Amino acid sequence: KGKVMAKRDIHTWDVERSSSLYRIDQWGSGYFNINRKGEVEVNLRNNNKSSAVSLLEISQGLQERGLKMPVLLRFSDILDDRIKFINETFRAAIKDVGYKGSYKGVYPIKVNQQQQVIEEICHFGKQYHHGLETGSKAELIAALAYLDDPEAYIVCNGYKDEEYIDLALKGLMLGIQTVLVIEMPQEAALIIERSKELGVRPIIGIRMKPSTIASGHWTDSGGERSAFGLNTTQIINAIDLLRNEGMLDCLQLLHYHLGSQIPNIHDIRVGATEAARFYVGLVKEGAKMGLLDIGGGLAIDYDGSSSNTSNSRNYTMAEYCIDVIEEVMNICNESDVEHPTIISESGRALVAYYSVLLLNVLDTNVFKTEAPLEISDELKPVLDNLLYVKKSLSEKTVQECLNDLNYYREEIRVKFLFGKVNMRERAA
Repeated sequence: KGKVMAKRDIHTWDVERSSSLYRIDQWGSGYFNINRKGEVEVNLRNNNKSSAVSLLEISQGLQERGLKMPVLLRFSDILDDRIKFINETFRAAIKDVGYKGSYKGVYPIKVNQQQQVIEEICHFGKQYHHGLETGSKAELIAALAYLDDPEAYIVCNGYKDEEYIDLALKGLMLGIQTVLVIEMPQEAALIIERSKELGVRPIIGIRMKPSTIASGHWTDSGGERSAFGLNTTQIINAIDLLRNEGMLDCLQLLHYHLGSQIPNIHDIRVGATEAARFYVGLVKEGAKMGLLDIGGGLAIDYDGSSSNTSNSRNYTMAEYCIDVIEEVMNICNESDVEHPTIISESGRALVAYYSVLLLNVLDTNVFKTEAPLEISDELKPVLDNLLYVKKSLSEKTVQECLNDLNYYREEIRVKFLFGKVNMRERAA
């Protein structure tokens, strides 16, 4: 009886084992879980209220109304909660460490350019003055259309021609805080020229090339060989050019970007240290400054392992915020420089949980082989060794038998490659 119950326990699948295998409690961040029925639930939050909704019930309801899969579900409550979470976590960290500056986030439009996403981020983020980041003229037009908060920033990155610069400057004339970030050496002169032509004092930023190279998928975004940003010599040249043109007071922002989905907090901390040194250097050169843009990189724990692998991260949101703020604060205090407003360009950290794609299971592929009931005599010579292992299998010899089976199976595969075993013999 004991053996029968043990065997049944091995093959019984339940909610706990499903949750453990798929780590939904870890990567779901409280937004997704498996209920007692074994169905995936999404947990929606609105202020202090929360409600759980079964994705299976949603799909059944959609099909009853005549809709077919696949269907993309968007949860505005989750987007609202993510904006609140990152802003409140930065605020708490600022208060805890005694930082004298503030935090304002900007959402990179390229992460999800859909109209309803931009509209909802501008709506939910207004209480925190959460702005937008653009990398093209099209994105800048969208940002100017939807952001109506004079205290939020539009950070203008990417390649800039006259039209792009003019759009940003006209946005500034409308009372929108557009920041033109110099990412290529020749952009400094063009921004100066267009600003004088339109009679506008621009808000200028400089993107530095950090020597820090972060781990993860997008390591090419950082480092001295990265495509965008100015090296130290080019930054000095830009400072001298702005000073000669009487526009050094327009330089207010330093920007850097280590990459996307940075899994290791050590890389984030080292990057913040290097950037803070450059920030202090710009202040010492006479630039007005006041804004430090730490770029993107805030990772999502996709696999729930809480590790420094490329699909995870070995830090929490709170640790991320505190580490960045402490590094900047300590270096500014050391040089007697005012603490800047911290800007971050987190995209995936805001919208990764926001939408779910539901689709029907079309088919299944189970790794299972069914041996024939009888092996014909003509096939047995090839399988002699395998069949012998089967006869000698016992609890004491299980590891030895497994090793032998792997060896003899590989031997048959090699013989097949050299034509000494035919296809039917290999199948057997």
